[in-house]
Amino acid sequence: MDRFIHTALNSINMVKDNSFIRSNNLANNSVPGFRSDYHLKTAGTAFIETMDSHITRGLAIKNNENNFDASSGTLNETGNEMDVSIRGDGYFITEAATGNALTRRGDFSTNQDGQLINGSNATMLGSNLQPIVIPPYRSIDFTQTGDIVIEPLNSEPGTREVVATLGLTSPTAPLKKFPDGEIRYSDGSPIVANQDATIVNKYLEMSNVNLMEELVTSIEDQRVFEINLKLVKTAEDIDRGGSSLIRMPT
Repeated sequence: MDRFIHTALNSINMVKDNSFIRSNNLANNSVPGFRSDYHLKTAGTAFIETMDSHITRGLAIKNNENNFDASSGTLNETGNEMDVSIRGDGYFITEAATGNALTRRGDFSTNQDGQLINGSNATMLGSNLQPIVIPPYRSIDFTQTGDIVIEPLNSEPGTREVVATLGLTSPTAPLKKFPDGEIRYSDGSPIVANQDATIVNKYLEMSNVNLMEELVTSIEDQRVFEINLKLVKTAEDIDRGGSSLIRMPT
């Protein structure tokens, strides 16, 4: 009976964990380039049997090999010359506190030092994996290969100058989201710019969160939560019934 209760409680715990993931997905629905996290999947319940003690204590076995949905989001035309999207597969390379990372977010701007950043203030790296610095300009353009072309502020009209190349890469190994929320190679391999991705200017990729799926799954999880609570209550009733059968008459 204890195993029955622990299995139900582990299912409830799984629902709780998924509710956090789902809330995060919904909260980032409007974030450009956001990649939705997959819900955790249970692979069963394990019971401790070490030294013939605590054999009724159950632990959930979670299968979370798939960490996030890598499918592309919708491309929206904005007309903003600083909005850049990747067409098809590939990622931009950014500088992060714990190592370089990958992102699909392309709502670019420049900070006070002239460095190219995106909407989350991540510093964008060039094909040489160094921060990109944009000189003062009258106009700016991004080519399909990632070249950043400007018309310098104090130049003759029509002057075009390539100041840097966006660091782009197509993954060569499985990816995962790390605790800091950044996307990197699962095995910790260094990120290099292979420039295999193609970009499109004046378009912004939206989040790939499926609102309908998140809401429907939320309702399903609520039903699972209620069912498992009933299972715990049923186990309690059965246990009480069994105890009454062996109780000494008074």
